[in-house]
Amino acid sequence: MEDEMHSVLKASVVVLAVAAGFVPVRVFAEPSCTDWMDQGDGTSWKECVDDSGVQHCYKVNNTPGSTGYEVSCSD
Repeated sequence: MEDEMHSVLKASVVVLAVAAGFVPVRVFAEPSCTDWMDQGDGTSWKECVDDSGVQHCYKVNNTPGSTGYEVSCSD
């Protein structure tokens, strides 16, 4: 009975929070990125823009286990 009351109370708090406009949001936003684009030379390229509007570009070797690294966006 106590577990059931606890569940009802938790659900009520969530409903009240949503009704009051307190909707949970992510504190740290993900950058907006393109999909990886195959360059035809064994590498792929990705462009991202962070919340400040700063552009970042990444390159990765297409072999399994490779790690991407940041490169100049003018390349």
